[in-house]
Amino acid sequence: MKSLSSFYLIVALAAVVFVSMVASPWTALSQEKTANEIDRSAHVIKHDLAKYAADAMKWDQEVAKLVASNSSDGGDDAILCLGSSSFRLWDSISVDMAPYKMLRRAYGGAKFCDLAIHSPKLVDGIRFRAAMIFVGNDITGKEKDKTPVEIARLAKIVIDSVREHRSEVPIFVIAITPTPSRFQHWQKIVLANDALEKLVAAERNTFFVATQDRYLNSQGAPRPELFVKDMLHQNKEGYAIWSRLLKNSLEKNLR
Repeated sequence: MKSLSSFYLIVALAAVVFVSMVASPWTALSQEKTANEIDRSAHVIKHDLAKYAADAMKWDQEVAKLVASNSSDGGDDAILCLGSSSFRLWDSISVDMAPYKMLRRAYGGAKFCDLAIHSPKLVDGIRFRAAMIFVGNDITGKEKDKTPVEIARLAKIVIDSVREHRSEVPIFVIAITPTPSRFQHWQKIVLANDALEKLVAAERNTFFVATQDRYLNSQGAPRPELFVKDMLHQNKEGYAIWSRLLKNSLEKNLR
């Protein structure tokens, strides 16, 4: 009877050892599968960008003007700014972001679906120390609005375009700002920001710049005093806040 009990004890111990040996590889495989699924979904969208091509064409001429000086602009100390009009209209950027040298490659109305198409041209031939990405037009209450997941997948394509040209530079993805003119869609925008933050967390040497706490008042509403008349684009006071947030992230993460 004693030998039988010993036999069962040995079997039980062997089972524990077997489970511990198998569980770890399966956990790793599960994590790897999740990462592969993210890459694969972005890969599928990248090869399906044709559906966005017609809409993206309206920026062809503006993009051509922006890239005309790619070979002469930039430098090993430049911070490349990709995205929409919040960069394009920032006329005081060189002063507000000093001592950083900012290089803008942004156009008004940019969405991630067209930036994904234009970003290879926008970064081609430019030398830069880091890249910043801000796009705020994918959720506006229109029929063609993108889902948070789609926004993140398209943002990954933009990140990958930067990596193809400058593989090791830090990349900063800036959260979509809460604005008075689009605040009725804020809950959807929050989900988009969450999706972007999760994307950034899975990318190497990539950083998310959160902004909403500085643009919302104590009641959780956007601060109109930070915006120009259209209540969409920032004024001088808004850009002062933005620049402090961006510079803090650069100072913390640039090496």
